[in-house]
Amino acid sequence: MVDERTLAVAHRLEAIRTRLGARAFRDAVGRALHGIASAALAEAERRAWRHAKRPAGSETVVPFPLPRARRRPSISRPGGPDA
Repeated sequence: MVDERTLAVAHRLEAIRTRLGARAFRDAVGRALHGIASAALAEAERRAWRHAKRPAGSETVVPFPLPRARRRPSISRPGGPDA
């Protein structure tokens, strides 16, 4: 059984195709799919957060190694510390 809101979206998209053309229709479909994906992701994250079994204060920080500039005295880079 199809929900009334789903039918309303389909009718609206068809009206866009009829009145504004294929290009506007493709843009509207793309934006509608993006909106659906965004709403689904937000709901999934909300549910994941709610079901996470983490006691307060158990957050773990994982250090991420940052690259360091290698300094070679024999090589001079334009705009570098030797410039």
